[in-house]
Amino acid sequence: MMGRKIQVCALSLIGALGYTASAFAQPADSTKAEASVGVAGTDPAPAPAGADAPPAAPAPAVAEPAPVVTPAAAPAEPPPTVFDPLKIESKNASIKIGLLMQPQYELLSAGTAAGPITIGDEAHKGSSSNLFIRRTRLLVGGTLFKNFEYFFDTDAPNLFKGDTNVNAAAVAPANPNGSGAKGGNTMIVQDIFGTWKAVDDAFKIDIGYMLTPGAHNALQGAGTLYGVDYFSNTFIHNTLLNTGTGVNPAGRDVGLQFRGLVLDNHLEYRVGIFQGKRNAGSADQVAGQNMFRLAGRVQVNFLDAETGFFYAGTYLGKKKIASLGAAFDIQDDYKHWALDGFVDLPLGPGALTAQVNLGAWKGGTFTTPAVPNNLTAIMAEAGYRFDAFPISPIVKVEHLTVADADASQTRFGGGLAFWPYGHTINVKGFFTHSSFDPGGGGAKLGQDQLQLQTQLYFY
Repeated sequence: MMGRKIQVCALSLIGALGYTASAFAQPADSTKAEASVGVAGTDPAPAPAGADAPPAAPAPAVAEPAPVVTPAAAPAEPPPTVFDPLKIESKNASIKIGLLMQPQYELLSAGTAAGPITIGDEAHKGSSSNLFIRRTRLLVGGTLFKNFEYFFDTDAPNLFKGDTNVNAAAVAPANPNGSGAKGGNTMIVQDIFGTWKAVDDAFKIDIGYMLTPGAHNALQGAGTLYGVDYFSNTFIHNTLLNTGTGVNPAGRDVGLQFRGLVLDNHLEYRVGIFQGKRNAGSADQVAGQNMFRLAGRVQVNFLDAETGFFYAGTYLGKKKIASLGAAFDIQDDYKHWALDGFVDLPLGPGALTAQVNLGAWKGGTFTTPAVPNNLTAIMAEAGYRFDAFPISPIVKVEHLTVADADASQTRFGGGLAFWPYGHTINVKGFFTHSSFDPGGGGAKLGQDQLQLQTQLYFY
């Protein structure tokens, strides 16, 4: 009996060993290989000994690696429209260098011999054309010991412009309508002055050769003008008090000036004493005994302040300017006063710029040439610059009255200014019609002017 039990146990052990070997054996084909893998990581159910393994559940899909995504290139930045100045700085000083160049084409039609003060009646024929450089300036400025500033610039005005002086009959009878000779190839000092910031922007002292206090247009920098040029009557005093061979003062004079911004920058003042005209000597008196010239200006800033020595003709929407100003300029019998309003504001899809300047002059026989009494001028311009496409349509008008002579001069016109790089690089095209009424029943005469100008300016 015991032998029979031993025999049954031995047979059972042999069968178990046979099943284990079958379960762990590697199948020969792919179907049997897949059968050895359970679903969700579990072992397959045991199969009877000697039988084929049942079909296994499909193996889970193997996830493919995610495709490599290359990040999109960043959009190209638009070109800058403001030029960073060329500047060198040290512990106690800095120097900045700039350039102003204004190539211009001018077409001047037949018109009349006339100037801003005297109105002539000499008609002439034809039209003159000129290619020249209206301004060629080298600018240098900077600071010393933080509280001192300096500025210096040169100019070669109207470089290689052909002479079209139609008032030359008295001095050049052979060429009463201009010689056509190219000139202007002479460099002059345009400005040179230093500034001490005695109390920050509240109290500054300027000394040197500079623009004297006047109307807003007379204090604008030539590189930031809105139109092609200044108003034609802005610098009537240009040749009245600054005479001499080779002198081209453009509203400048040598002197000492105090200026500043007070009342939270809402009030600006400028007042100074300047060389002015020096009287001639006589048989028993030396020259230059007369009093100096005194000039001043106040400006009320309703919004942002204009903090520099030079104003801008437009800030191209970078500031919010609304101001009213008044100025005076006197020496002996010479008297000049001015009033002005200036607006430069972001508005809608762009910026609005407009200004009005009023001026009156009286000088009698003191100035050279003599200024007729009751000489008045009104000068205005307005335009709008679009942000989407930086172009400005601009209109401009001036009216000069010589009451004592019952004469007048009117200029009106307009054009377009394109500002692809703001004041640094721009293109302007303007048409102006001038009409002259000599008074006394004389025939009214006129003249047309077309100007195309490009500008390169940085400072």
